[in-house]
Amino acid sequence: MTKGIINEKEKPTVFTGMANPFPIDGNLSFQGEIIEKGKAEIIEKGFYWSTVSQNPELDDNVIISDTDADIFSYELKNAKGEKTYYWRAYAKNSFGYDYGEVQSCQTPNIWIERDSLRAEIRARGAIFTLSNNIYITCGQKNIGHVTDTWEYNITSNSWIQVADDETFHGKGRIYPVVFTIGNFAYVGTGQPANLLAYKDFYRFSAESKNWIEITTPENFEARYEATAFSIDGKGYVIGGFSADKRGLQDVWQYNPESDLWLQKNDFPVILTSGISISDNNRAFAGFGDTNDSSGKLWEYIKEKDEWEIFTDELPDENIRKIYSGIILQNTIYVVDDNNSIWACNLSNKVWEKKSDLPSAILNQGGVEVKQTLLTTGNSNSIYVGLGFTRRFFEYRPLWDN
Repeated sequence: MTKGIINEKEKPTVFTGMANPFPIDGNLSFQGEIIEKGKAEIIEKGFYWSTVSQNPELDDNVIISDTDADIFSYELKNAKGEKTYYWRAYAKNSFGYDYGEVQSCQTPNIWIERDSLRAEIRARGAIFTLSNNIYITCGQKNIGHVTDTWEYNITSNSWIQVADDETFHGKGRIYPVVFTIGNFAYVGTGQPANLLAYKDFYRFSAESKNWIEITTPENFEARYEATAFSIDGKGYVIGGFSADKRGLQDVWQYNPESDLWLQKNDFPVILTSGISISDNNRAFAGFGDTNDSSGKLWEYIKEKDEWEIFTDELPDENIRKIYSGIILQNTIYVVDDNNSIWACNLSNKVWEKKSDLPSAILNQGGVEVKQTLLTTGNSNSIYVGLGFTRRFFEYRPLWDN
């Protein structure tokens, strides 16, 4: 390609590479190559790109490459989903510019609807992930409570029932807590139909699909609308309402290796109807419905058994309540009572508004919807839905820019 008439050109000759198969991480890769520099040295090269113009030029977005190599590339970060990107390589010498051909690609959808739940519509139960599966159990249906357990397989995009109605010995409940450790989930507490409270706990195995009751200490109060998380192989249960509707702020740690519960230092304030957010390294709790906990999120410092304020304000003044949250790639994602998703960078603590939830999972039967955000840890996707709806969606936050 460097022989013949090309060598007679004064301007460079540039080639634009084809789109690489890009991962679902919000980045696009542009490739370019200078086939011939022309009759003068290259003084500038790079890319023009656009999501509007199909023939991007100088008036569009410009990326200048700082490499001296003939082959050059650029990673465009935080690309928007559901867009067509157009780009072309360019190079300049003292005689002028040359442009490669225009390449394009369509970025993935931000939201994808997945298989709907095959069971009765329910809410206020426990939803959790183990391995590459998502599970839903307990909760309230149109009439009465449920105790069956359903499994969603992400790979096959399908729901099946994996445990029957005797899972919790017939003790249907709403507002239980759940935490996961390894291949096990631990579900307990909650409110029965008589509006009192439970203190029992059950362990679910992802392998056997069986539930086994585990004991709780005598001084562990029955409760509902508590919150729970796991970190470093141990589970934690925080606060909630007691059977006589007192707000609680005690914290209990469960060690599955010893099958023992240990009462830890109290949470800084009474925490009812709050949320917890955790991954393998950090854990947070807060955003409750008391005056002292509303709008505040604390981080757990496990080495000291202490809590430190992470943020003392909600992402926006129009938000009254945060319903759930997860951590993904050094970012907290939460959903608020306006059905909007917010992202908080853990490094600078800056909140950014993202998409609204799909309308298909909102306002079901006029009932307040509290949707749960879920992540499996095996991908960059978040899953949401199942609150008084069978509808279920995959959300790709790294394309939501």
